[in-house]
Amino acid sequence: MAGKSLLVAGLGFGTAVGVALGALAIAPNMPSGGAGGDSSLREEFQKKAQNEEVLKAQADSSDSVLDKLAPVVVDGSLAQRPVLVISTGEANEGDVRAIRSLLKSADAEDAGEIKLTDEFYRQEGADKLLSLVTSALPAGAKLDSKKVDAGTHSGQAMAAALLMDPKTTEPLASTKDRANLLQALRDAGYIDYEDGTILPAQAVVYVGGKGFPGYYTDQTVNFLQALDEVGGNTVVAARVEQAAEDRVIGKLREAKSDISTVDSIDRTTSRMAAVMAAKEQLDGGKGAYGAASSADAAAPSLPEDL
Repeated sequence: MAGKSLLVAGLGFGTAVGVALGALAIAPNMPSGGAGGDSSLREEFQKKAQNEEVLKAQADSSDSVLDKLAPVVVDGSLAQRPVLVISTGEANEGDVRAIRSLLKSADAEDAGEIKLTDEFYRQEGADKLLSLVTSALPAGAKLDSKKVDAGTHSGQAMAAALLMDPKTTEPLASTKDRANLLQALRDAGYIDYEDGTILPAQAVVYVGGKGFPGYYTDQTVNFLQALDEVGGNTVVAARVEQAAEDRVIGKLREAKSDISTVDSIDRTTSRMAAVMAAKEQLDGGKGAYGAASSADAAAPSLPEDL
């Protein structure tokens, strides 16, 4: 199932290498005859391994050039736009730093970073999370009475506390209400952030890792959809594994969500695409970007003046 969703250039070689390694491990117990036996299998493995090294070298070479070009491409594109980064505990720190650096190159106003801890994704803690966001809900905010799950309600509560009104650009919550919810969530171990760094945002870039199937994905999808329904302008960026049918990006793309998605963020093109997608969202657009077969393109269209 995942293989069908992850038809990414170069990954086929990685899969082939894994298969060859598995076959090679049991080869001594197999009769050698027929098609060349162990020697033929070793030659095939060596060829696949060499192809894997070539593809990695080519990708790394491209990144070395794009690392210098990416800041130029996004330069000034998010000026005076406050952008919040929400990261997960399993997100790669290098991915998060790179995207935040490119947001800075785009002149986005830094609305801070909130990390969702592993506790946020524990099904055993769902009832406690539901109770907490209900009790600390910002004034005027509403929770869905039909979708009563921790992901949906936490997304709605955090959106009300953290985002600006899409029409007026006024904060949806007071400074006091925002602080009350964030502090309650941090004290309970669901999130982490630095004091004095979180400001109301017009756009959110959610940075994940490879993800996990099951409750983790369901919780995340519900959280993101609720967040986006309140404030819009949401971008989800993660590793290519998240484009699988049972992971977050795969499910958002299958649902044709208004959220923009970017896979393969260990590569510079996708990191740049995440920042460009935030600009596209603020301009009223959306898209699915990255290297997976479910992506529409590698990145949004480049600025006309480049």
